[in-house]
Amino acid sequence: MRLKFGYRKFPSDPSKAFPQRSTAVRPVIPITVINGNKKINYFAIVDSGADLCIFHAEIGEQIGIDIERGRKQEYSGIMKKDGTAYFHDTKIAVGGHEYKCYAGFSRDLGGMPYGILGQTGFFDLFAVTLDYNSERIELVRKDNA
Repeated sequence: MRLKFGYRKFPSDPSKAFPQRSTAVRPVIPITVINGNKKINYFAIVDSGADLCIFHAEIGEQIGIDIERGRKQEYSGIMKKDGTAYFHDTKIAVGGHEYKCYAGFSRDLGGMPYGILGQTGFFDLFAVTLDYNSERIELVRKDNA
């Protein structure tokens, strides 16, 4: 199975290094986060630098997950901002197909408008091609997924 998505545009403030910049394109795709028979549509960034899949706690709560009952894991990103996520066995749907996903739910994603799809739980399911110049994302399901 092969899935293709386009990058999405987001507002971006100009800076000294990029004074003309007003938008940024990012590899953000639509997914569905699933817990039993409850589902919620959500956007998540395909992040090859992320070890784990982490979603906003509110998403988990909306599909009936008791967030703090999960396995607690501290994390930090490239900016070294520490956070806490609680991991649960759940599912995600990508392109209409469901996959098991051991994902964390965190209250520490701040103003980030999307979740994170990382190595464990996403890149282990798909061969991923990110093409910034053509603004295309291609996912090919791995045989063991």
